[in-house]
Amino acid sequence: MKKIILNIMATTGISLVALSLVATLYDGSLICIDTIFQVLGLNVVIYIGLYFMDSIEYRYAILETGLKLIYIILLVLISGFLWGWYSNLPGVVLVLMTIAIFIVCTCLDAISLISEVKSINILIEEEQSK
Repeated sequence: MKKIILNIMATTGISLVALSLVATLYDGSLICIDTIFQVLGLNVVIYIGLYFMDSIEYRYAILETGLKLIYIILLVLISGFLWGWYSNLPGVVLVLMTIAIFIVCTCLDAISLISEVKSINILIEEEQSK
């Protein structure tokens, strides 16, 4: 649970930074407080869905990644429609931003996983040397 909350907060932060960069490119000067809570709420819903998707055993890792990306893009597009994001941001930019954030988060997860594997290997080596 702690890791999910940490991931939600990290993804929300990454999303807001990406949104700020995109808004700057469109000569934006502010992000409304509503948008911050909308992004947080969207990330909570995304991670709830990802939690349930992780309980399914996939035969191919690329299929799992593709399904997760499609799920996230659909949620982002629906949220954009519900909260009126399209009046300020084209849908294509929203999809590209979502893909970029997904790639960053996937890379961060991979780095975290590599770190965990290294620490497990150290523990195994210490146990075997006893």
